[in-house]
Amino acid sequence: MKFGLLWHSFSSGNLGVGALSLSNMLLIDEAARRKGIEPEFLIIGSSGPCDYPPAADRFKYEFIEFNEKSLLKNPVGLFQAIKSCDAIFDIGEGDSFSDIYGSKRLIKLLLSKGMALAARVPLILSPQTIGPFKSDTNAKAAAWAMRKSTLVFARDHQSFAVLEQLGITNRDEVIDVAFHLPFERKIEPRDPSRLAVGISVSALLHHGGYEGTANQFGLKADYKALTDALIARLLAEGHEVHLVPHVIPLGFPAEDDYAVSRSLQERYPALKVAPRFRGPIEAKSYVSGMDFFIGARMHATIAAFSAGVPVVPLAYSRKFAGLYESLDYHRVVDLKTETTEGALAKVFAHMAERDQLKAEVAASAEIIKRKLAAYSYSLESLMTSLRQGQPVLQD
Repeated sequence: MKFGLLWHSFSSGNLGVGALSLSNMLLIDEAARRKGIEPEFLIIGSSGPCDYPPAADRFKYEFIEFNEKSLLKNPVGLFQAIKSCDAIFDIGEGDSFSDIYGSKRLIKLLLSKGMALAARVPLILSPQTIGPFKSDTNAKAAAWAMRKSTLVFARDHQSFAVLEQLGITNRDEVIDVAFHLPFERKIEPRDPSRLAVGISVSALLHHGGYEGTANQFGLKADYKALTDALIARLLAEGHEVHLVPHVIPLGFPAEDDYAVSRSLQERYPALKVAPRFRGPIEAKSYVSGMDFFIGARMHATIAAFSAGVPVVPLAYSRKFAGLYESLDYHRVVDLKTETTEGALAKVFAHMAERDQLKAEVAASAEIIKRKLAAYSYSLESLMTSLRQGQPVLQD
């Protein structure tokens, strides 16, 4: 059977998208094989500067780009590619099924969903953030697409609440699939008297938003000032501070965490800057070697959390709180409600309790295991229906 993976990518400079893509493909592949299905995959999404393909000896897949240019030049080709699939799994690049990043991105995602529905291919919305929708028109359009979908999976309870509010009945709440991403624990010899503290610096927040928009996300804290204060204090306390870029596009400085990290290193030469990772597995492996982690890139914090590293996420949208509250982990610092000084104090208060944080992270492992298992079970049920030729479309 041929499965389309919509809004997945194995070349995106956003390693969070890569982590979702690799993990979801692995989970779908495992479920299919348990049901005796030999899967083929068609990756449909954005291209990027990286290249981290899954193991060629296990996965058979092709890639087709979905963007404004391809929509204008070859809409029929895109439609036919989608129509050739037995099912479409749409992960929305994790959090793009919303209008907080602008209506243009949402319209593109709705068009792709519309193509799958028009082609009468079962459309499954894989675990992702749903909403928020600031516009009633956008909310109604999104609700229509979801009602027509076979299944809609929220990755947190806040997104699940949006589904309830919109009257979506074909829904379930599971977990972010990136928790399933494999890694190799990175252990390096270091001075035991010094903590290795990783910071995922977000270029997006550093620049205020896309295209230099002034405080696009409405933060109460001054993100640049907070980053400076964190670095200065950690270094003054004698810690080994690593800046860990997790979004590394080329030619998009507003989004390039690596470029911002290197500029910070010029000001603070004692900083260590992780390389431009070749992929999300390499990034997670690096993060796994930290003693403590602070991050404004959500999937960098997921890498830390799922590797057992005590972590303080710095939230700029509700997706952070929604996800971590679903794991009974209450160490998120909300930059939309905290002042710069308040956020700094909370980070260091959590850091002083890092052994307790580590225990809380470990305690959440059972929740993650249970929610990933629920998603896998739903995938298996879907595979059974597809294999038996049972209808899986919504009327």
